Amino acid sequence: MLFNAFLILIFIHNEARSARILGIFHERSFSHQILGIKLLSALAANDHDVTMLTPVAPKEVNFTVIKLNMEGHDTASMRNLYDTHTFTIWRRMVGTDDSGLLWAETVLNDSNLKRLLKSKQQFDLVLMEQLGNHALKGICYHYKAICVILSTMGPTWLTNEMTRNPNAPSHMPDMYVNYPPVMGFFQRLHNAYAQYLQKLYFYTYTIRKHNEIVQKHFPGFPHIMEILYNVSLVLVNSHVSTSNPASNLPNVVEVGGFHLDLPKKLPEHIDAFLNGGDNGAVYFSMGSILNARDMEKHKLEMIITVLGQLKQRVLWVGNVENHSQLPENILSVKWAPQVDVLAHPNIRLFISHGGLLSLTESVACGVPILGIPVHADQGYNSALSEAAGFGISLPYQSLTAEKFKGAVHQLLQNRR
Repeated sequence: MLFNAFLILIFIHNEARSARILGIFHERSFSHQILGIKLLSALAANDHDVTMLTPVAPKEVNFTVIKLNMEGHDTASMRNLYDTHTFTIWRRMVGTDDSGLLWAETVLNDSNLKRLLKSKQQFDLVLMEQLGNHALKGICYHYKAICVILSTMGPTWLTNEMTRNPNAPSHMPDMYVNYPPVMGFFQRLHNAYAQYLQKLYFYTYTIRKHNEIVQKHFPGFPHIMEILYNVSLVLVNSHVSTSNPASNLPNVVEVGGFHLDLPKKLPEHIDAFLNGGDNGAVYFSMGSILNARDMEKHKLEMIITVLGQLKQRVLWVGNVENHSQLPENILSVKWAPQVDVLAHPNIRLFISHGGLLSLTESVACGVPILGIPVHADQGYNSALSEAAGFGISLPYQSLTAEKFKGAVHQLLQNRR
């Protein structure tokens, strides 16, 4: 009898420790979804009751999935991102904020979310990615839940502002300027200008528009500024090896690399291709959003020509399968398990768009990286890899055959 009572107490204790968690990840791209899935899976594995709102239905997960309809409203669908390299800071900033307004309105208009909000289901904690979705923080207030943010691009001036974390444009480069960690005087001046311009636009226009969305979907709620600054914890997708040193407050926690698993065996056709050469291999991938078919034709042809002249084999992930004249040393596939590829002993170089996950995985696997940044934080990440000595940054707008060939050969031949 006493033993049975003891078991009941244990079960009650475990139940009391679990929380009802709602995760919101509205960006369709793989790099954003994998972070949300990994984090929510770990929480569910620790006996929490987890529900995920996502436009991509993940397979074989240990939590409840509610599908969001974001068709046509994801980053890749809204514009050809290769064109953004010509944009001014102002145009990029306005475009990013307008996308955020569209995302917030689309999510809050979703029929599945409306059904969830009207139900009797309650949540203790709402976890969402920080990506232009300020009005979605009204969901935290709706449930009277703790609000936790995951910054998939690392710390930004806004995540720092929300948590009162130190933010110093004198030594913290903004993603819109693509400066290295150590800036000169005029670079620091330009960096400060870029941040203050964003703040001016954010507080005079963006936040007003997001407040209108909040009041439309949640009548009678407090002003969004009160909700926005009620964030309890920010998880930043950064690590000391892939970011600038920062003095973070206790409610800002670096979690970069948490998505990494131990390398697994590659698919047979990829493994055979990488093992088949005597001079190693190069891995080329511009991420899950940027498509090779959207590149300027002459630049795509130039990249293929330069890589086709290498002694190394080249595994190319992207949409060039129908290219009529791929050199024999290039294997094009639609998808490859990136960490498993980078962990292969024959990989000598990673040519990437400079996304933060790619940078993290490159460092974890000890593979030098050639960054061809196009938009968002990619320029900053690539500049940091060059400053740290494990990569070269070659922005898309300045990409030429001479520069590309020189960077590839330098990274392949430099054994430091």
